[in-house]
Amino acid sequence: MQEMAELTKAYDVIVVGAGPAGLAAGLHSALFDLRTLVVDAGEKAGGMAAKARGLENYPGFYRISGRRLMERMTLQARKAGAEIHTSEVVVNLSPDNDKKIARTQLETYSARALILATGDSMKGLGMKWETWIGGGVAYCAECSAPFLMGRDVIVVGACQEAVHEALRLTKTAKRVRLVDHANTLAVGERTRRKLAREGIRLIEDCVGIEIKGKPPLKRLVLRRIGESSRKELRTNIVFVVGGVKPFVSVLRQARIGTHRLGCVVVDELGRTNVSGVFAAGACASTVRDTVPACTGDGTNVATSARLFLKYGC
Repeated sequence: MQEMAELTKAYDVIVVGAGPAGLAAGLHSALFDLRTLVVDAGEKAGGMAAKARGLENYPGFYRISGRRLMERMTLQARKAGAEIHTSEVVVNLSPDNDKKIARTQLETYSARALILATGDSMKGLGMKWETWIGGGVAYCAECSAPFLMGRDVIVVGACQEAVHEALRLTKTAKRVRLVDHANTLAVGERTRRKLAREGIRLIEDCVGIEIKGKPPLKRLVLRRIGESSRKELRTNIVFVVGGVKPFVSVLRQARIGTHRLGCVVVDELGRTNVSGVFAAGACASTVRDTVPACTGDGTNVATSARLFLKYGC
C-alpha cells in the first residue's frame, strides 16, 4: 500500500474527458477549491466540440467557432486551478474503494470522486456530419427517446446491434428504415421476415456518405456499392450504429453500469451505480447532446461531486 501511495498522484476529483462537459466539471470543481485533474486522450482539450465551425446556440455568443470556445473554456479551467493533461488515455479504472484509481499509459492517479465526461460511446461510420448529435443525429435510443417519439427515423448500421435498435425504435418512432451500411449486417431470412412484420424497410447495397440539413428535416446521402451514383433519403432523425468505442470496455470492467450501446446509466444528479462516480454530457444516459447542455451538465455533476465529498450523499 505504501508503494502504491508513492506511485499515485492524489486529487480530490478526477474528470475523464476534456470536452465541454469535462471542462465545465473541471472548472467548477476547481472553483470549489477541490484538487482537480482533467485527463483526455486527445492532443488538445475540447473534444468533438472543438471541430464545430460555428456555434450559434451558446449563451453570450451570437456565433463562435467550437475551437475558440473550447480554448476559452480550457484557459478558464486552468486559471481556476484545474490541472489538464492531454494525450493521456485512461486504460483502467478501479472505482470501488474510497480512493478511485485511474490509470493511464503514463501515470496512476487517485481521487475521492470520479467524473466521466468521455463523450458519445459509439464509433460512428465515417459519414460527414454524423457527429452532430442533437442536430438530427442520434446514437442511443434510451438517451434520445424524447426526440424520436413520432419521428421518421433512418438507422444506418455496420454491426448487428443496428437490427436490434431498429426493432426497438418501432415502439416510439413513426417510421423506421434500416440501411445495411456496406452490407455488413449479414441479415438472414428470419431477420428479414421480422423486419418486414414490424414495417421496417431494409436498404442494402449502399454506403452512408453524408448527413445534410437541419432539424427537423434531414437528408441522408447514400452511394450504391461499386457505383458513383448517389441518392438522398429524407427523414427527421439519422440514427447511427457503428459499434462501441474501446473505453466502454474499461467502464464495464470497472462495473460501472452502461446501456447496451455504452452510455453510462445515471440518475437525476449524475450519479452512477458506483458510489463517488458520476457521469456528465453525451456519455451519460440523459439528453445532453449539445454544447450548452453538456456544459450545464458538467456544472451540475461537479456540484453533485462536491456534495458527495462534503456530506457523503
